[in-house]
Amino acid sequence: ENGFVFCCFNSTHKINRFTFERWMQILGRVSGSVLWLLDTSEQTKARLRAFAEANGVSGARIVFAEKLHNAAHLARYPLADLFLDTVPYGAHTTASDALWMSVPVLTLSGRSFASRVCGSLVRSAGLPEMVSTHAEDYVKRAVALGNNRSEVEALKARLRANRDTCILFDTRK
Repeated sequence: ENGFVFCCFNSTHKINRFTFERWMQILGRVSGSVLWLLDTSEQTKARLRAFAEANGVSGARIVFAEKLHNAAHLARYPLADLFLDTVPYGAHTTASDALWMSVPVLTLSGRSFASRVCGSLVRSAGLPEMVSTHAEDYVKRAVALGNNRSEVEALKARLRANRDTCILFDTRK
């Protein structure tokens, strides 16, 4: 199996039906992939897994990460291949954490401030091609990356190489 790990460590409160449906489309088209989410209540985990099953994706492919202290949480980021942002309330600190740990972030920019912050972070980290403006493009890009590990590794290498010089992490500016 592919073993590709999509992650989103945003609060599960940010996950809505629209976003989760897109994620199920992505998992359905990337064989052997999993979606790694931050731990939540047993009821929420059961609902998300049931929704996955109703959309043709095994609930076992939704994996939950135990909540840990920040240093330990950051240390596990590199185990993920690609961070998938939520819509319409996107990642802010969690996107910055992912980018700092060299995990590419794919986002879908919307019309509100909260849905555009992640796009600004991703662009400032030097990955403007990871900002989608249409849901179909977001899904296609995630699927393409999920089926092309070498492209993901190249994105990770760019993040590592540019971390000390990109605008996002230039604290002096």
